[in-house]
Amino acid sequence: MAVSLTSQNKQTLRRLLKTGRWNNASEILRYGLHLVETEVRQEDLSPLPTGALAASYQRQTEEEKAEEAAMAKASLRHRPKKKDLDR
Repeated sequence: MAVSLTSQNKQTLRRLLKTGRWNNASEILRYGLHLVETEVRQEDLSPLPTGALAASYQRQTEEEKAEEAAMAKASLRHRPKKKDLDR
């Protein structure tokens, strides 16, 4: 599975790694998913209220939008070939 991160996300991961609480970025991301899952379960809500994602994208800077578009384009170029997935 590929995950696209912004420069700000990567900077946050580096800062969290320096605390020594986690050994690598994967541990931080798994912990974050666990927190989201726990919150959703406790509140018995959908992960995002209606319109929250759209509102979040509207607050993106032009630099963030350009970086996200570049990451999406790059991920399409580096998709595994079907024959590699069948192994």
